[in-house]
Amino acid sequence: MANDTNGECYIDKAYNLISDQVVDSSTYIDDSIYNMLKNPDTNTTIPIVKKTVPKQTSIDNFFRTKKFTDETDETYVSVKLNSTFNAKETNSFNIGVNARIPLSKSTKKYNLFINGLKKDVTNNPITNQFNKQAGTEIGVNYFAPIFHKIQPRYALGINGLNIFTIARYSIEKDLYSWNILSAQEFKYSLKNLFEEETDIYFDKHLSDSRLFRISLLRATQEKTSGMDYSLVLQHYWVLNKTAALNLSQLFSGNTQYKYKTKKYRGITNYTTALSFRKTALRKWFYYGITPSVNFNKEHNYQANYELNFYLEFYFGHLKK
Repeated sequence: MANDTNGECYIDKAYNLISDQVVDSSTYIDDSIYNMLKNPDTNTTIPIVKKTVPKQTSIDNFFRTKKFTDETDETYVSVKLNSTFNAKETNSFNIGVNARIPLSKSTKKYNLFINGLKKDVTNNPITNQFNKQAGTEIGVNYFAPIFHKIQPRYALGINGLNIFTIARYSIEKDLYSWNILSAQEFKYSLKNLFEEETDIYFDKHLSDSRLFRISLLRATQEKTSGMDYSLVLQHYWVLNKTAALNLSQLFSGNTQYKYKTKKYRGITNYTTALSFRKTALRKWFYYGITPSVNFNKEHNYQANYELNFYLEFYFGHLKK
């Protein structure tokens, strides 16, 4: 970690080199598409409709929640090393890669993406209860023009040998002291056929450093009976510029599910988790730890203790 005359160590130099390469690669792809879209006869480009990016809270930015990654215009690559220790289930370790490459010059409507874990960028056990499908997704987002305050987004991608397409429609509004974001998503894939999901977020800022969020989630899948649903209550505390806490309570269930030889309906899992996320040594290096306890139908509602720990490396030009 010894510094040279410019105050940088070899780690900083390596990070800057990789981050510059990430941004330069994004610019190269963007420029290539821009040149392809030029009209050779008039030397003009195809008309551009600028995508409106909803405001992002510092909480979503810091934790890099699903709300943030769906709408961000940042160029970045995130590499995460994640370990989960479980009292009643198998321990796990995985390496995930998430990336966004917005093509801001060519159209301002397209966004290349890589998702290392489906819809979960923080490896939070709360969101993992609702979205259990793993795998690397690679594809492109298309942000259509806003229509009656509704933001349409379409995606085409691949997960292994599974090709999928997504249509997502979201709308955001303020109601008294609450900010409400509603999103409806439709997905079709060769593996799971038709799926649909509804997400509604109610955000209330209690102070400059505290946010209370209520999340209502529901989903159905063609190959699965019944409807999955969950209620998540979350309280975020920003401790300082480099650290924050998230206390979460999850209730999830299904309108029809089979357990052993009988059919049931109702809540199948209760989970309480406390997540701590912090930058260490450098602004681009994060670590997080999440102790949690869940009471699941599969374990006869007996307490199952989990401990999740991860390291995350963020490559890109950090915004001041």
